[in-house]
Amino acid sequence: MKKFIILFVAFVGSLSLFAQEPLVKFYMQDGTTKQYNIADIDSIGVIDKKNNYVMKIHYLDTLVDYYPTEIIGSIKFEKDTLNRQVLNVYIFTYPKSYLLHTIDSIIFYIDQWQPLTIGEQVWMLKNLNVDHYRNGDTIPEVTGHYIWGGLTTGAWCYYNNSDSLGKIYGKLYNWFAVGDTRGLAPSGWHIPSIYEWSELVSFLGFNIAGGKMKEVGTSHWISPNTGATNESGFSALPGGWRTEQGYANFTEIGYMGSWHSTYSRSSETQASYLSNIFKTSASGVRSKDCGFSVRCVKDK
Repeated sequence: MKKFIILFVAFVGSLSLFAQEPLVKFYMQDGTTKQYNIADIDSIGVIDKKNNYVMKIHYLDTLVDYYPTEIIGSIKFEKDTLNRQVLNVYIFTYPKSYLLHTIDSIIFYIDQWQPLTIGEQVWMLKNLNVDHYRNGDTIPEVTGHYIWGGLTTGAWCYYNNSDSLGKIYGKLYNWFAVGDTRGLAPSGWHIPSIYEWSELVSFLGFNIAGGKMKEVGTSHWISPNTGATNESGFSALPGGWRTEQGYANFTEIGYMGSWHSTYSRSSETQASYLSNIFKTSASGVRSKDCGFSVRCVKDK
């Protein structure tokens, strides 16, 4: 199994004056540590760029940036035009620079969206919760109702703009994020088409598919949560949705889960729904500026 490597940039001496050469420490999965002076390092190459490997740059506990490794050419410690020490992440050949003293750690790992096989499809076990497109560009969070309702570009929000709800249900995205050519789904995954949603429902049984997909009980679903067995393992939650146009309110949490498809026609898209009072699954056409959850399916 491939080892996970954490690259931790530790600073020795004055951060501003760099009285001593900063160290780079590699914390290996087997518990060993290797360290080098930055001056001794030419570059750090990203060798394995397959599937869901990602690199995240942190300052203290804050995520600064996120890069799929497939777009990283190399990582170098260099001087900028003001003679400051910087970390340059080369996206293909274009450098993205960070002042060295602002970085706490750089972490390489597999962005492991736990897979779930249903029939011939492999689905993510949880709703999508990313704030970057596949190429590393940021997807803006939009909290204001009137701003959200007037968007024609990609955006996300949490239900009621609540971080705590976001940890449970993931993000709500408008269709413009789903349809963006930079890619909302992580590498190796994609947003399901209406036909892929139909394939899932058909496999589970049209009259009972919703029950087989819903999380059991009423911890998240409002009673009666009709027919819920979660036999499929899909573990669907009732994350609600954000309505369209100027008022853009949040609604239906606890009562309904709603998920985007790639369907696009003029100003409309088609979403899939599960309800607390039905054991079936439904779909319906809504405006592209509605905010729905996203559940990805694995590329074949």
